[in-house]
Amino acid sequence: MYQMSMLKRMMVVLALALVPAGAAAELCPGDVCAVPAAAGGEVALCPVGESTAAPRVQAARLDTLRGKTIALVGGSFMAHVTHPELKRLILAEYPDARVLLLSEIGSAGPWPGEGVHSARQEAFAAALREKGVQAVVSGNGGCGLCTPKEMGSCIAAERLGIPSVMIAGPGFAVQARQVGLAAGLAAPRVAQYPGAFSGDTREQLLEHTRRTLWPQIKKALTQPVSAAEKEENARLVSKAGAAEQIRGSYADINREFAARGWTDGLPIIPPTEERVQEFLRFTPLAPEESLGVLPVGQRRVTVRHVAINGVMAGCPPEYMPLLVAFVQSMRNGYFRRTLPSTHAWNPYCWVNGPVARQLGISHEQGAISAQANALIGRFINLAMLNLGGYYPGETRMGTFGYLMPWCLGEDEKAARDMGWQPYHVQLGYGLNENTLTAASALCWGNNMAPATTDGRQILQLLAWEATEKQQFALGSGTPFVYRTFVVTPPVARCLAASFRSKEALEEALVAAARVPLDQRAYAHYYANPGSVVRDSLAQHTAKLASAEHAADAPTPPWLAWSGKKTLRSVPVMQRGKTAILVTGDAARNKAMCLPGGGTATVRILLPDQWDALVAPLGYAPLRSFYLPVK
Repeated sequence: MYQMSMLKRMMVVLALALVPAGAAAELCPGDVCAVPAAAGGEVALCPVGESTAAPRVQAARLDTLRGKTIALVGGSFMAHVTHPELKRLILAEYPDARVLLLSEIGSAGPWPGEGVHSARQEAFAAALREKGVQAVVSGNGGCGLCTPKEMGSCIAAERLGIPSVMIAGPGFAVQARQVGLAAGLAAPRVAQYPGAFSGDTREQLLEHTRRTLWPQIKKALTQPVSAAEKEENARLVSKAGAAEQIRGSYADINREFAARGWTDGLPIIPPTEERVQEFLRFTPLAPEESLGVLPVGQRRVTVRHVAINGVMAGCPPEYMPLLVAFVQSMRNGYFRRTLPSTHAWNPYCWVNGPVARQLGISHEQGAISAQANALIGRFINLAMLNLGGYYPGETRMGTFGYLMPWCLGEDEKAARDMGWQPYHVQLGYGLNENTLTAASALCWGNNMAPATTDGRQILQLLAWEATEKQQFALGSGTPFVYRTFVVTPPVARCLAASFRSKEALEEALVAAARVPLDQRAYAHYYANPGSVVRDSLAQHTAKLASAEHAADAPTPPWLAWSGKKTLRSVPVMQRGKTAILVTGDAARNKAMCLPGGGTATVRILLPDQWDALVAPLGYAPLRSFYLPVK
């Protein structure tokens, strides 16, 4: 079954999902699928990691705010307007209260997970104790990254027995509750702002703070948590118990999995015990071995959970080592940190080493659409849902949604032929070791085709593209962002003639990729909704000039039309944040910049009997895919 083409598999799944229960056998000629028509059908295993977020923490509410010390923390999304107004409202109604603002006490930052050390959380907890804080109000949650950050202060407070409430916009109230529940809060309280913080004028922000937020905040800090509220929140903790099983026909299982939120909306292969056992043969790890507790859902994930989701994605069982490696990468905060954002960082991966060539992970024309690559992308989508707990619109907050994740291979032979090292060798791995690197991107497509063979001119084009493709559109976000450059072999050869190594190319890119200070300041001032806009544009520009080391640098070639020999500009790249992959159509001159989040590289673990396992499936021995070590 696993050797049929992806298209054929998906056609079968789609057909089965559309027929009445019990009719599946008529659509299964020969050995295409093994779905029985008998009553009861198959038994499919639950793909969801075990939740570790048993509700256990909830501070008692206050009888009154009179005479209490209240901390207003957080600095996200117009908090510089809402928080001072809240302080005024508190003191107007409770003159003997004491109110501390963020600058006086700090904040906790995102909750790091059970048993994980966070110096910032500990420092915030110490400050709460030292200043005798009796209630915490944190905000404002208006994006997928700031919401977990602001709820982190509430989590720290509740664990100290201090009641709290978080302020969030309508689209982020559920996310705020989910983050609190994942940290073990029984009933995280949220005061909901009636709109987009950054879409309102100052007058509207003040009015909503008075009429909408303040009554909710008082209630959240003083009204006891009811049993019904705790029960309602407990239902959000997990989509199902990890031991649950679903019995039914192929179509029944697809419908039930979709209804429970266990799929990405596309049909799945039912993960029966037999199919899962086949996957488990292809890893040296024990089925119940833990791969850690994965945020954002704080779910304990085992090797078996990986196999279940691999079956569902339609992957062949021999992909299991790659799937395990991706799940291991999900523990890495540098890779994971951006994934809940409204800006929709898309997770993807690339594979290095002989196993990529052995399993057919494509680095050629149309790479991410090749069958092997697409199946791994589908697995990533399901792993995000079922293992990480990333649910679009709940804990994964992309405003316009997400592309399907993708997978790439690197043309390591082409890289070495031109004197460059493959990516994993740059990191210190052996040439014939196998690795998977998880990354994320804010865009895909819109590639560039150099009309020159001069490597130094191509460098300038890549630098120009880096200035155009930054963390947010217009370059309005943080000054430096991780980037992956994918270059086809013809372009890489031209670059290698001028730059002896990928490291040398990165160094040249860092020097060349600069934007005019005024352009950067304008974007950061008007197109960064989380920023504190209280100065004039001129004052903001002066601050950025100091913070981002503006300098009079030679005018980039693409801005030569300005007629200036030098421009006051700031860099947009930083050393150590660039991956360069030789990949794609070897008969086409193309390059593309993918801005994104951090990366995590994991060694792929193969069982000792790997070649014996894959030989019956038609694979040549792994060693036959080794590259000679020079």
